[in-house]
Amino acid sequence: MPRCVSTVRDRCLELERIIAARARSGSLGLDDALKLFDELLIHARPASVVAFNQILNAVSQSELVVSLFNRMVRECSIKVAPNTCTYSILIGCLCRMGRLKHSFATFGLILKTGWRVNDIVINQLLKGLCDGKRVGEAMDVLLQRMPELGCTPDTVSYSILLKGFCNENRAEEALELLRMMANDHGRSCPPNVVTYTTVIDGLCKAQLFDRAEGVFQQMIDNGVKPNNDTYNCLIHGYLSIGKWKEVVQMLEKMSARGLKPDCYTYGSLLNYLCKNGRCREARFFF
Repeated sequence: MPRCVSTVRDRCLELERIIAARARSGSLGLDDALKLFDELLIHARPASVVAFNQILNAVSQSELVVSLFNRMVRECSIKVAPNTCTYSILIGCLCRMGRLKHSFATFGLILKTGWRVNDIVINQLLKGLCDGKRVGEAMDVLLQRMPELGCTPDTVSYSILLKGFCNENRAEEALELLRMMANDHGRSCPPNVVTYTTVIDGLCKAQLFDRAEGVFQQMIDNGVKPNNDTYNCLIHGYLSIGKWKEVVQMLEKMSARGLKPDCYTYGSLLNYLCKNGRCREARFFF
């Protein structure tokens, strides 16, 4: 093997090791990611797609993902082809940017290649639709398109839809979807603590406390243990309408389950007490 070819290959392997190590440790910052990306473009080999994906994932909260993806395709397509993971990262970024049209176009590219889609990819589209106040379309994707594509919705899929319904103040539809999950015993995604807490939070924000308490009791009856987030939603909700007695009951229930108030719990309590001139009690909690 000519020395120059060997040197290029060795540098490529070294870059891939550096990127993998930095990605695992969570220390791949934006500036370093961009520098490593530039150099990897020069030395890349077909297997470098994994390293490219790690870089794209590291900067996935930035709109730079789109430009980096375009550079990868334009300057490196002969040596490196994007895979399902690459497109998944791109779809997630486009959804966060609110560019749903481009997200679905990218999804179409995945289908066109014949690759099998998974729930991770589709869940990003569901979240994008719900964030765009298009929860009805997200429901169609969940119940119709996912089964057609051989992709079974998971608990995350349903939780995204539930949050979408709650954000649009469509409590009845959220409760119906929750009942669908709980009653279909053949389904592989029963409601979990995140699912129940999402609905409880939405009901509390809509000040439907009787419904929220009903869902709270339902989760306990179904053997799902509430966590701090669950209690915090109820406590914050009760505080918003001045139901101090119910707040005390929730704190007692937390203690009975071996849970301790966290910073969010105390913050809500202090905020309520100080605004209502109960500074002595506030100092106690502080």
